[in-house]
Amino acid sequence: MEKRKLKVELRNETGKGANRRFRKEGIVTGVLYSPHDKDNLLLKMKRDDLRRSLTDKRHGLVNLEIDDGKKKNKRLVMIKDFQYNSLKKQFLHVDFYGVTLKEKITMKINVELTGESIGVEEGGILEFELREIEIECLPSNIPDTFKVDITNLEVGDHYSVGDIDVSEEVKILTDLDRTIASVVPPMKEEEVVEEEEEEGVEGAEGVEGVEGVEGETGEGKKEEKTGAEKPSSETRKEK
Repeated sequence: MEKRKLKVELRNETGKGANRRFRKEGIVTGVLYSPHDKDNLLLKMKRDDLRRSLTDKRHGLVNLEIDDGKKKNKRLVMIKDFQYNSLKKQFLHVDFYGVTLKEKITMKINVELTGESIGVEEGGILEFELREIEIECLPSNIPDTFKVDITNLEVGDHYSVGDIDVSEEVKILTDLDRTIASVVPPMKEEEVVEEEEEEGVEGAEGVEGVEGVEGETGEGKKEEKTGAEKPSSETRKEK
């Protein structure tokens, strides 16, 4: 896996007020933690530098160049988590985890589909179901991505996690039976027409039934009104 570079600085300020000011200045906050360090390191970095470093990969290894005001230290880290404002398309905070080249780590690797499926060319529909696969290995053995060739997938075929060819140094943690991609048959036009016809018939029956009931109910109400006439003057005198 390609190791990206990122310049960061130590920070002493914390709290909502400091975070708001940082964001206005184009600064993203971060934290570096590791089982090998006694204390977590509070970091800050330029938003533009972070965006250029991560590009479309928001997971993976990063070479941090940490400036503490006196000297610069380099640390190999991986991105464990981040906060991102999807409306403004801005990073808000990043959590880094310190690693060593001798320590195995777990992480998720993106899946990339390649080729044109035979089944799709025949009219099938491609379903991309699993886009990340979790693995465990040493940092030096992390693959950039898992490329899955779907060229030979016909209608009804699928490609599972277990079909991926990986080196012995990489252990896949995701269930091997999980489907990554499949080609399903399209819905036939005859089935669509039949469904539409059935829905039309059912709707018509419902309308007729309602109209019939309403008509009878209306007549019944008229009869009740006719029968409920006011008593005549003679009847009132007798009472």
